[in-house]
Amino acid sequence: MFVVVALQLLTALTYVIVPLVGHRYGTAAQHAAETEIRRQGHLPGVLAKHGLDFTASIASVAVSVLIAAVLAALAVLNLGDQPLFTWILQPILLIAGGFVTTTQVFVDRYVESALRKSNITTIDTKALMGAAKEVFPGWFRPLVMTRFLLTTAGSLAVLLSLAVS
Repeated sequence: MFVVVALQLLTALTYVIVPLVGHRYGTAAQHAAETEIRRQGHLPGVLAKHGLDFTASIASVAVSVLIAAVLAALAVLNLGDQPLFTWILQPILLIAGGFVTTTQVFVDRYVESALRKSNITTIDTKALMGAAKEVFPGWFRPLVMTRFLLTTAGSLAVLLSLAVS
């Protein structure tokens, strides 16, 4: 049960830290992306028009903190040898959380795809994303990847651990 509890608590921690860092640095990243878009000869509104926003809204932070709270509650229940809710909620995190965190890990491809679908091929996506990412602390990207791994592989490990115990 230790593995289950540890994975759930570590995952919960990432669901608190990632959105808080996104909220803290997102506005500056958005400004950096808009500056880069202007440098490339486009209006900054092109980002918003295509749903490209680097800020973390209060709502997204709240949802992430709620997910963290649920994971922490599951960990406490598992400490008391009550895994029923983990059996119900962990697969939901695996699927829904896995989808969301995948888009965050592969954000460059998502942005390229969104612009390509809009027939905007004159934007240097690599420079755009580089400008936005440069604003965040160096440890942020590895943390986003860690959250993805804990959400997906960690959820599978939790379910497998429960299945064999």
